Amino acid sequence: MPKLLLLVAITAAAWYWWSLFRRKPGDQRRSFLWRTAFWGILGLSIVLVATGRMHWLGAGLAALIPIGKGLLVLSMRALPFLNILSRFKTSPSQFRSKSLLVEINFASRQMDGEILQGDYAGKRLSELTEAELQELTAWLKQSDRESFVLLQAYLLRSGNGQYSPGDEQPANFADFSTEEAYKILGLEDGASTEEVIKAHKRLMQRLHPDRGGSDYLAAKINRAKDKLVS
Repeated sequence: MPKLLLLVAITAAAWYWWSLFRRKPGDQRRSFLWRTAFWGILGLSIVLVATGRMHWLGAGLAALIPIGKGLLVLSMRALPFLNILSRFKTSPSQFRSKSLLVEINFASRQMDGEILQGDYAGKRLSELTEAELQELTAWLKQSDRESFVLLQAYLLRSGNGQYSPGDEQPANFADFSTEEAYKILGLEDGASTEEVIKAHKRLMQRLHPDRGGSDYLAAKINRAKDKLVS
């Protein structure tokens, strides 16, 4: 008799579930199936634990299976959105001269650079002592005007030296390639015009002379934008 009642209850529940499933729109049926699977596994696990046929830990793991699947489905649906967001993520801005390659990482708010030639070639600016920075400054002032101004911008932003804007003559500095223009703006090659404009605006807000930047950096940023959107 108990088995017959159980069979009748299961049959009635199955019929009720099927009637609900048929009334669901096509785009809602999959989620309805996953909810049914979750509650079905959870209910069966509770019964098995109560009757001593399953350890409670096994029941918990069984209940997590549909949840994990649901999270996987949600993550796959989120991939296109994440790809869109990644397009707006910029790399560190790079400013290159003959003797220096300086990077500004706005995410970590750090500025550093590599020395490309001279006695300290291969070293990072952050590795040099104050005396070595002074020696490098004197050498660049005599041999590489643009690198000297770029170093002064680094020293100003890092708080390690004095800076004289009157030394700058941006119009006389060397031109650069389209590839370098993208690097100055912290963008990947082939970025859209909209991305170039947004990157230019963001950099000017952070590197404008009135905000701890310099006329030299501002001029390079403006040139990079003009080269890419002209």
